[in-house]
Amino acid sequence: MKPPGKTTLNRMQQTALIEMERIEITQDHWLSVGRIKAPVPEQLERRDDFAGIVRLIDAIQSDAVVLDRLQAAMKRTIPVPAAPANDVEMPGEE
Repeated sequence: MKPPGKTTLNRMQQTALIEMERIEITQDHWLSVGRIKAPVPEQLERRDDFAGIVRLIDAIQSDAVVLDRLQAAMKRTIPVPAAPANDVEMPGEE
C-alpha cells in the first residue's frame, strides 16, 4: 500500500465536510424511501465525528499561536518512506 502523501488543513477540512454531508444525505434518502425507520446511530456518531473535525480545524486555523506550533511540529516530523513491496521477504521464501 502506498504511504499517505502530503495534505493541508484545508483539504482535510473539506474532505471531512464532504463525508459528513454524504452521511446526512444517505441517511435522509434511506428514511424517505422507507429502507430504514430511523437514522442509524453509528452513522450519526460518525457524522458528528466529521463535524467535530471540521470545527477543530476551524479552531486551529483561527489561532495563530496554535497554527504556528503545528507548522513547527510538522517541520520536525520526518516521514519514513515505506519499504517497496518487492523488498519484503516472506517467511519460507528464499
